[in-house]
Amino acid sequence: MNYRIELADRSFNVLEYLEKEAMGVSWEYARIGGCGSFSFDLPRELCNEKYISGDFNVKIKRRNPATGAYDLWYQGIVERKEPSLRGARETVQVTGHGYFAQLGRIRLTETYSSTEISVIVKDILDTYVTPNTDITYDAGDIEATSFTPDTLEFKNVTALEALQTCAETAGGVEYGVDRNRKFIFKARSTTVNFLLPASGGKLRDYSYEDDFSAIVNQVFIQGGDVSGSPFTYSVPGDGSSTLATVSQLKYGRRDRVIQNSAIVTNAVAQQFADTIFAEFSDVVRRGRGRLVDYEDLIEDTTPLGLFQAKVRGTTYGEKHYGTFLYSGPISFQIDRITYSINKDSDLEIGLTLGELRPDEAEYISRLENRIEAIRTAGL
Repeated sequence: MNYRIELADRSFNVLEYLEKEAMGVSWEYARIGGCGSFSFDLPRELCNEKYISGDFNVKIKRRNPATGAYDLWYQGIVERKEPSLRGARETVQVTGHGYFAQLGRIRLTETYSSTEISVIVKDILDTYVTPNTDITYDAGDIEATSFTPDTLEFKNVTALEALQTCAETAGGVEYGVDRNRKFIFKARSTTVNFLLPASGGKLRDYSYEDDFSAIVNQVFIQGGDVSGSPFTYSVPGDGSSTLATVSQLKYGRRDRVIQNSAIVTNAVAQQFADTIFAEFSDVVRRGRGRLVDYEDLIEDTTPLGLFQAKVRGTTYGEKHYGTFLYSGPISFQIDRITYSINKDSDLEIGLTLGELRPDEAEYISRLENRIEAIRTAGL
């Protein structure tokens, strides 16, 4: 067989190997979160399954054609089993999630002042996560960021929520728990690591869409009181923004009103508007694809890097009064990977793709953190 499932108890003692029994085997890996959900069915009699219980360990392995050994492709925990009877067929469906799910079980209360984000992440892992879960980490997998917030305050939140806040505030981070139960926190890659022909070959059913519904190119900011009068600012208008101006020429005007009482200066208002435009002034592209006869583990190295379909000529072009707005190959972030074993024991891989946004867009949460610090300080 090309794959094998190993079942172990909470102490990682192997209880059973499943090679030919399991049906409908599938699992996921996400750029944010790491190992995701899994599921498979076992043709077992009702109430006769003794090796599956809550939080039991599940490993999915693929046979290496070069060595003949089974390489680890996924690791997670059992969250649910469902015995069922359909006609004369008795089965047990087993579903669960990667060890990322354990982060949502641990509560913490901490305040960090003038501490760089990766140092905060390591402290959360050392103090709360590794002593209370099955998750570990390697120091080299927690990469330093360029941001040191004035204050990050966590009150009765889960470790998952705290680490998510760290990632969103730092910006440009790929994080989660991998197949070795190790937490990673790394800078997002902008290198195209996966370049495949869009017709024939291993890439099948490739498509992408352009979403114009979320475009914003005019911002009105309503801030706090300044000398007894409410602070207001608009872009374009009081300020300027090349992104906003170009966007309006392409798509017409799209407004958004921002209300934040901590914004009381033109400089902060302009910076906030620019981060909004960096994220939303242009079309959002999403894609999907399916790989067949692809034998490599996509997340073998992290960060994942970008995906690009190799095509001939212009892959996308939209004209506005005879002028092309976009053309050329499109690079996507790989947001989610879905693996499945078909009835012939062949591996199929589905890709959910998202557009690589401008770097400036990642600083929206960082700016909001600074504004919140101003609000808290009463300045």
